[in-house]
Amino acid sequence: MRTMSPRTRSSVLFLCASIATELALPVTLSAQDRQRATWDVTLGAGAAVRPTYEGSDRYIVSPVPFVNVIWNDTVALNVEGLSAYWRYGNLRVGGGLTYDTGRSQSTGTFQQGDYRLAGMGDIPAALALKAFADYRLGPVVLNAAVKKLTANGNDGVVLNFGMALPYKLTESTMVRASVSADWANQSYMQTHFGVTAVQAANSGYAQYNAGAGIQSVNFGLGLTQKLGEHWELIAQGRVMRLTGDTQNSPIVFSTTQAVVMGALAYHF
Repeated sequence: MRTMSPRTRSSVLFLCASIATELALPVTLSAQDRQRATWDVTLGAGAAVRPTYEGSDRYIVSPVPFVNVIWNDTVALNVEGLSAYWRYGNLRVGGGLTYDTGRSQSTGTFQQGDYRLAGMGDIPAALALKAFADYRLGPVVLNAAVKKLTANGNDGVVLNFGMALPYKLTESTMVRASVSADWANQSYMQTHFGVTAVQAANSGYAQYNAGAGIQSVNFGLGLTQKLGEHWELIAQGRVMRLTGDTQNSPIVFSTTQAVVMGALAYHF
């Protein structure tokens, strides 16, 4: 029987985390909405339909874990990584670690990539440092986050800023709408959407230089339906419109990207 290599197993874990992260913040009831406890734990699993890579016009189904562990409303471990945060009234600020899965030259259920990228070379996976802040202004939550990738060959900076509107339809049903934009520096844009002279010779794509700027504009919608005291059904979707130098890249086959996820979770 063919077994999964350690590298593939780690790719499975971090790809699944990346998919869930792309769908924006979870719409489960947060620790501040529930009665606060020292530990707040929600675990689950589901599946997502996603592009084979950012800019692809082909889609694939991948498994997705759902993890949200909060200690003392201060330390959180979830699909976005590990973070610590502090609250000052309606303001929350924090920082921590997150992860970028990189990209492969081949197509697979457990990796970001596509065989049409043959000759482009792989983008290595990378740990990233992150800082974030959000502010509740009436019913609206304003948010901003920045991450700095740390791998050799994948060391760009991405800034996300936007707003979200969580709304409790009933005692058991929560919805969340969001709009945001991603800005990336030249290093990130060139790594993910540029084509160097060597890559052009190896892949057949035209040489292309991608500069810093707004990478995408994103629209999200999520729903959480409580199924009794502990179980929750979670559905999330995100539509992303590639903009600026990103949309003109020769490796971008579709400037409109969508990710849809469904999961069943248990709150302890």
